[in-house]
Amino acid sequence: MDTPLEMGPGGPGGRWENPVFALELDMAAASGPLVALSAAPPRAAINLRATEGLLPEIERTYGVRPPTVPNTWTASADGARLALWLGPDEWLLAAPDGAASGVEAAIRDARANDGWLGVCDVSHNYTTLVLRGPRARLVLSKGCALDLHPRGPLQSGTCAQTTMARTRVLLRITEEADTIELWVRNSFARYMAAWLLDAMAGIAHEPRDF
Repeated sequence: MDTPLEMGPGGPGGRWENPVFALELDMAAASGPLVALSAAPPRAAINLRATEGLLPEIERTYGVRPPTVPNTWTASADGARLALWLGPDEWLLAAPDGAASGVEAAIRDARANDGWLGVCDVSHNYTTLVLRGPRARLVLSKGCALDLHPRGPLQSGTCAQTTMARTRVLLRITEEADTIELWVRNSFARYMAAWLLDAMAGIAHEPRDF
């Protein structure tokens, strides 16, 4: 009798499998100078709940001060670590792949037995899609009610939780020109990628609204 596959975090054998792997060739084929779609490499992701009084100590431990200005994100000098504002006293920390357990343990150890602190590894919850190009915002505007105009509130250094094509996503406006990350739950990642591919079709022939 065959031995059953060992199930672990991320799938059979404990591997994390990119949910949009099957669409990578389609994403490459649909990409061009006006808009391009790709999947970002996996990153560690940690959900943090803490009071503002704990932030200086978290900064010393993590290397990035979580922002207190709503809908903004901060980063380490090398850009390897991020802290994205999710709500009052809640952030998403992003670090190099495989670093989650170390980050989680370091923050917990720094504030042992602190009832106001919550740290949870959510690394395998998310897929990050990246939309680049001068018409990236136009593509997103087809399924998002936020003001995505380049002169609107969503500038470099901001982030926002919203609904995109009836799917909850976290948008991060990066420092790279015309580049937006979409953090989406793994179970919706393939649908989101397929929707974006459809929204990208014929974009060169659409009116330049912005």
